[in-house]
Amino acid sequence: MNAMQQHTELVQASLLRLDGDRQTMLSSWKAVIGGNGAPMFPLDLLASGAVKRALSASAAMKLLIESWNMVSARSLLRTHLDTSLRFSAAWLVKNPHEFATLAISGKPINKLKDREGERLTDARLVQIRSKDYTWLPAVYDNLCGYVHFSSSHLYDAVESLYEDGTINLLISETDLNFPESSWLEVIECFREGSAMLVKFLNGYAITKRLTREQLEEGRRHI
Repeated sequence: MNAMQQHTELVQASLLRLDGDRQTMLSSWKAVIGGNGAPMFPLDLLASGAVKRALSASAAMKLLIESWNMVSARSLLRTHLDTSLRFSAAWLVKNPHEFATLAISGKPINKLKDREGERLTDARLVQIRSKDYTWLPAVYDNLCGYVHFSSSHLYDAVESLYEDGTINLLISETDLNFPESSWLEVIECFREGSAMLVKFLNGYAITKRLTREQLEEGRRHI
C-alpha cells in the first residue's frame, strides 16, 4: 500500500470526530469523580475503568482506520460496545455499588444477575439496550464473528469470486477493497458506543449531586 494513500474526505472528517468524543468521555468522567478530596464510591472506580478502556480503544480505532485495517477495527468495535453495555448493567441491578464491587473484585459480569433475577449476559444486555439502540442487535451479532476466528475472516481474504468456482485470495494487513460506506459505518457505530457510555456517565454524575430526599422522590416516580 502506498504510504501516502488517504481515506476520502468524509472518512477523514468522521475520524476527527473521534477526537472530540474522547474529550467528551473524559469530561463526563471528571463530572462523575468530582474534584480533589471528593468521596470515591465503587461505581466511580468501575466508571474509571470503563472510560480508560474506551479512551484507549478510541485512539486505537483511529490508527486502525488510518492504516486501512478493517478486520481489526471491527474486532475493536465489538469490545468497545462491550465496555458500554457492561457498564450500563449497573443500572439494571438492585444495588449498583455492590455490583461494581463484585465486578472490581473479578466476578464476571455475565455471572451476576439483574433485579429480575436474570443473568447479565451479553445477549441480555443487547436485548435490553436495543429498545434505545435499535441497530445494536444486528451490529453486535455480526461483530461476534470478528472477535472469534470464524468465516468472517475468510470472506475478508477473498478478493474476487467467479462463477466457475475460482477465487482470488488477497492476504494482506490492509483492507483496501471496502467501500467508503463501510469505513463510515464502523466509525459511526464506534461513536454510538461512546455516546452510550457518556449517557450513563452523565446520568450517574447527576445522581451523585442529588440529595437523599431528591433520590427518594425520584424513586417514587419510577
